[in-house]
Amino acid sequence: MALLQEASLVLAPTGLAAAGAASAAAWYFRRAALRGNHALQEGLARVKSRDDEVLHLATVRLPALAASPAPADPTHAGPLLHPQLGATPFGMALQGLMKQTATLVGDVQHRAEAAAHDQIRDLLQPLVAMVNRQQSAMVQVLGTIADEGVLAHAFAVDHMGTLLAQRMDIIRVLLGEDVASEHPDLPLMSVLAGAQSRVKDYLRVQIPTGRQDIVRGRVAGPVAVALGELAENGARHSTPKTPVAVQVMEVEGGLCVVIDSIGPMLRKDEYQRAAALLPGQSRPRLTGLGGRLGFAAVGVLARQHGFQVWLDPNWGGGVRAVLHLPGHLLVRPPVADEPEQHGSAVDGVGAGAVRAEAGQRLADFSRAVRAAGHAPHQPGSPAARPGAQGGGWAPAGREVR
Repeated sequence: MALLQEASLVLAPTGLAAAGAASAAAWYFRRAALRGNHALQEGLARVKSRDDEVLHLATVRLPALAASPAPADPTHAGPLLHPQLGATPFGMALQGLMKQTATLVGDVQHRAEAAAHDQIRDLLQPLVAMVNRQQSAMVQVLGTIADEGVLAHAFAVDHMGTLLAQRMDIIRVLLGEDVASEHPDLPLMSVLAGAQSRVKDYLRVQIPTGRQDIVRGRVAGPVAVALGELAENGARHSTPKTPVAVQVMEVEGGLCVVIDSIGPMLRKDEYQRAAALLPGQSRPRLTGLGGRLGFAAVGVLARQHGFQVWLDPNWGGGVRAVLHLPGHLLVRPPVADEPEQHGSAVDGVGAGAVRAEAGQRLADFSRAVRAAGHAPHQPGSPAARPGAQGGGWAPAGREVR
């Protein structure tokens, strides 16, 4: 019995040591398992972040780069979805891929734009020549017609020619051509009438009367094209049969021509698009505009000729377009005792000037403001009477009711 007790005392320390070693081993392997699991989770997270980054590249960054106005600049594609990857070989490889893609897309778009310009210019040149001949012929026809019924139809044909010329001018501007022409300074009233004639539903456009301001001849055409496009936009996107009111406001350093239309306001994205195009800070891509050419062309004209254009919400409902003419684009009106040298060819437009031959008067007016467009008022329309709201006139020999 005593021997057994001694044996247990001898063996006891050995059992305790074994138990301690087993516990230490278990702790070690548990820690190793935790470290391994943590490393596995980190690895899975890195794989997922890389998968997300590749998906972001394919669905967001590359489409944004392709749609960018400056696709050769990879910054337009936006940053990495996971910025921490930027310093890794994977992230640097992606950024290198974006730079190569940006260069490729920019080169492709440049060649496509150049090809589109060449093709459209080749198609447009003979059409412009034909329209010019048609308009010249209509001026001669209008001068020979005395019958008011025939005159009204002829004037409608002349108006359609003016609308066609306006669309061609818009395309020419976007092709990089200048629509300005050398001619004498024109009264602002003639420029406004020219802009009015470039609107399909021109009878809704109400222009002021009695202004004595003079626009420098070199910008009269471009200003008429721009105002015509703004008025056409107002008429097209406003409530039918509501007026599109044109006002002229004197501001410090120049004039503002304000065009108000009534109807639904533009959506936020449409205002953003107009805000991007109208200042003309960057030249738009013809191949990226689709059929929405107007604002882009107005922005190009503004940059080329030194005026400014912007849109504001019309809080009465609708949209307000503003074209600011700085003072250097205007000419001081002659004083009463000076012989008037500006716009002498449009003497038939005044409210007190009535000619015996209605057709000749129409022809004189068309010829006088051809560089800025002409106002094709139909006989008998509310906007066709001298001094009436709308700023037009009527052929002689008929009372407008």
